[in-house]
Amino acid sequence: MRWWYRSRPLAATSCTSWSRNPSPGKRPVGVAADHISSSPAPPEFGHAAMTEPLASAPGQLARRLVRSASKVALATSLAADRMRPHSSLALAASTMEGEPLLLLSDLAVHTQNLAADPRIAVLYDADDGGIEPLSGNRVSVMGTAIAEPERTVGERFLRRYPHARRYAELADFKLYRVQVEAAHLIGGFGTIHWLGAEDMIVPDHAGYAEDEPQLLEALNADHQPWTLPGSPGSPTEWTLIGIDAEGADFRCEGRLERFSFANSLENLQQAGAHLRHLGRPE
Repeated sequence: MRWWYRSRPLAATSCTSWSRNPSPGKRPVGVAADHISSSPAPPEFGHAAMTEPLASAPGQLARRLVRSASKVALATSLAADRMRPHSSLALAASTMEGEPLLLLSDLAVHTQNLAADPRIAVLYDADDGGIEPLSGNRVSVMGTAIAEPERTVGERFLRRYPHARRYAELADFKLYRVQVEAAHLIGGFGTIHWLGAEDMIVPDHAGYAEDEPQLLEALNADHQPWTLPGSPGSPTEWTLIGIDAEGADFRCEGRLERFSFANSLENLQQAGAHLRHLGRPE
């Protein structure tokens, strides 16, 4: 059975013009300007970088970058010559736990590279055309690409990129999940941190993934169209497309936005309370 399946798409909404380009000196919406201490030594792959998960800014910021980004850069080893690196672009989503999700064609060079060597690095860049591109937050997530047959995981990707459904129906396209081993976070000049897998992944102990589709349908029926803070005086209307323990994802005519919760949810039913002030536009 293929990982994807046909389901009733979330109702589309219209949205007014809205720009993701921040004002000079302002970081993109949803990305905090946290100060991050430097940690120059990378963790040993396959082992925890530290005994306790980070509760401070670095892990939270890195996870937010992974949850918020759409276009990512992939780094793989060229199958024809393992000594040569290969880079490419792809769309990315994430699992409920925060692992990167990629929809790749068997015909693509990066997929052929992964067939020979599944090790991969995925670069997430929060810069959106600012004056100083290298001053923004970014994280390189390193791990192993694994084919993901679970259809509920595939639907998380397709809700984020509905146009990709036509590719998912083709035999040569497959969904891959990146099993995270380490991450390298840069929060601007002098703010560098190595993170372990335990800093990047939020275990789904409560079984959020099973409840998410039904909850999305119920919340959208009660609240859609949602209004997110955007351009002053120009409300935008959004569709809720994903919820996890740390935030919610919205889509508006191809635009994506991340809304982070102040505190992690104990169960997805709490999402309504966290999102209650994002009501219908007047």
